Amino acid sequence: MQKPHKLSTALLFFCAMSQVNAEQFISLNLCSDRLLIDLARSEQIAAMSPYSQNPLMMLDKINTDKPTLEPKLTELLPYLDKTILVNEYFYPQLVESLKRLGAKIMPINDTAQTPEQLFELILQLGKLTGNEEQAEKLVEKLQSQSFRLNSPLAETLILSDTGIVETTLPQYQTLLNLLGLKPLKNSLTQQNFSLEKVLLSQPNVLISLTDKQGYNEQAELLHHPILQKIFANRPLATAPLKYTYCFDHGIWQGAEIIYHQLK
Repeated sequence: MQKPHKLSTALLFFCAMSQVNAEQFISLNLCSDRLLIDLARSEQIAAMSPYSQNPLMMLDKINTDKPTLEPKLTELLPYLDKTILVNEYFYPQLVESLKRLGAKIMPINDTAQTPEQLFELILQLGKLTGNEEQAEKLVEKLQSQSFRLNSPLAETLILSDTGIVETTLPQYQTLLNLLGLKPLKNSLTQQNFSLEKVLLSQPNVLISLTDKQGYNEQAELLHHPILQKIFANRPLATAPLKYTYCFDHGIWQGAEIIYHQLK
């Protein structure tokens, strides 16, 4: 009766050692933090960026138990045996130094411009971390979600704490597409933005993205009495700014929040 017990003990020890020796990952920027924490198992994450502990930047999960690292070679030297997720365009010199030292780099370069390309990145990261099933479930969930509004008058202005957003960026294009909305025909920019131009553009829908932490003169226009009067009988929605910091699954979460306010 003891032999099976010994075998079970040996098997448990082997499994524990396999987990200890399993490949581990480090994230050096916000967008890879958000993907890694949703796709990898906790024991696979060796360290994350300082952004990972900021609930105003992360989604529904934050880093509560992993070390945080600045993107500096001196901080990364003890982690050269880990796989490092990093935006190569943010830290080109650091990446070059890491490669010379033989570190394994997984680029998270914001190259995804469409939902299909984002899904491909999620599946790629799932394969890299050995969590294909988790990645496939996330992609299937995003593909199945529908937040399309029945809105024939759909020209939309999006304001944030940093001013007017560039709706040509993939996260805002996708957000509007998910909701069945479209940007203003005569788009406004940071340079030509004013209350007068907002009134002349006559947006049908106004979306406000905010973390309620910063001040921006353009964003403050949301509280102008004239604008408030115009949108008293027009669709107006507010969502946390964190959902659009990255082109990732946060866009779908933000779209759901906006959808329930506008439907």
